[in-house]
Amino acid sequence: MTQRREEIEAFVRYLVAEVEAAEAEGMVSPQAIADHFNGKGLTTRKGRGWTGETVAKFLSSPGAKRYRSGGNVGSKFSAGRFDSGG
Repeated sequence: MTQRREEIEAFVRYLVAEVEAAEAEGMVSPQAIADHFNGKGLTTRKGRGWTGETVAKFLSSPGAKRYRSGGNVGSKFSAGRFDSGG
């Protein structure tokens, strides 16, 4: 797997873990999860803020579905953005 692909997969795993944590706290709508992400300073891979629509698209993506049941959380994340480490 290429480094870029590995970084994307780590980002997806991290976001899935964040979604599941938000859901455990009672945030179940895409907009509530987007507000939670934005409140924590998390951005999309392109550095943009989250909307309910972007959360819904993420949750319906094959990558998110693949990791929805758990997985290891990546450790290459800063408070706001994914850090590729390179």
